[in-house]
Amino acid sequence: MDAAAASKWCEEENVPLKTDLVVEIKGEAWTEEKLLPVLKTLYKDKKLWVIDMRIDNANPHTYALCEWRQELPDCFKSPSVKTLDSIELIMIHPTGEQDSPTSSSAPAPKGATEQKTKGSDTTPLKSISPELCAVLGEIVAQCKKDSPDYLMTGYRKLRTFSGRHPVPSSEDGFEEWMDHATQALEEWRVPEPHKKQRIMESLRGPALEAIRNLKLSKDDCTAQDYLDVLQNVFGRTENTSELHYQIEHCFQKKGEKLSEFVGRLDKILHQILLKKGIDPRAVDEARVQQVIRGAQPMDPIAFQLRTQQGS
Repeated sequence: MDAAAASKWCEEENVPLKTDLVVEIKGEAWTEEKLLPVLKTLYKDKKLWVIDMRIDNANPHTYALCEWRQELPDCFKSPSVKTLDSIELIMIHPTGEQDSPTSSSAPAPKGATEQKTKGSDTTPLKSISPELCAVLGEIVAQCKKDSPDYLMTGYRKLRTFSGRHPVPSSEDGFEEWMDHATQALEEWRVPEPHKKQRIMESLRGPALEAIRNLKLSKDDCTAQDYLDVLQNVFGRTENTSELHYQIEHCFQKKGEKLSEFVGRLDKILHQILLKKGIDPRAVDEARVQQVIRGAQPMDPIAFQLRTQQGS
C-alpha cells in the first residue's frame, strides 16, 4: 500500500490525514486486539484508536488504519519501527510527507542565495500598486458579504460514533449520540447537504458503512434518513407497541426518587419518539399521565398532580 492508497482509505473512513497513518505488518495476519497493545507499548502518552483493519491473505500482510487525537508521536513519523519482539511495523503516511523533502531541507537552486541578497530590499507585496491592493480588498469584502452565515460561523460538532462494541472510551454510546444528533439537526440552520456532511464527519467504521449502503440503495437521502437508518441498525429492537407497553407498566419503585422515575420514563418515551410512535406534542401529556398512574401514592408531587387532575 502506498501513500495515495492510504489517503483514499482515510477519506473512506472520514478521518483527518494529519493525525492518521497506516501500519503495515508483513508475514502474518494480526487482529486489533493483538496490535493495539503493541502500539501503546511504543508510545503511552498519547491516546490512539485502530479505526479499521485489512488483511491481504495473498502475501500475507496486515494493514491497520490508526488515528491519534492531536498529532502523530515522533516515533511513528519514521518509515518503520521495531517492536520489543523485533517485529517491523512499516509506517505508511497518507500525505506521503515522510518521503518528500521539506522546504527547509530541500536544496536551494543554484544562484538562489545571490538572488536573495541582491533583492533583499524588494518583496512581492511592494511590487503591487496601491490601486490593485484596493481592488483586491473590495473583492475579499464582497466574498465575505456574499457568504452565507453558516459558512462564516462555527457549529456544535457531534462526538464520534462507530457502532463498535464495546464502545470505545472516545465515543458516545448509540442512545447518547442519537440524542445529541437529533437536537443538533433541529439547531443547524443550514442546507440539507451541509447537515448530511456534519453527520457523516462524526461517523466511523460500521456506522459509516451503514450510511454508504443507504446512499447506494436510495437516491436523494436526507439527514433524517441518515438518522433513521442508524436507528434501525444500532437502536433498540423493540417496536412501538412493546415500548408503549413498557410505559404503561413503568411504576415508581419503593424508595426511588420521583426524578429517577421520571428519568426512566423519559428514556422509553425518547425511544418511542425516535421510532415515530408518538406525536412530539403529546410527549409531555404522556409523561404526566404515567406519573399520575405510576408514582407512589404518597409522593407529594404526584399527589398534587392527581388533585389537579381530579379538580
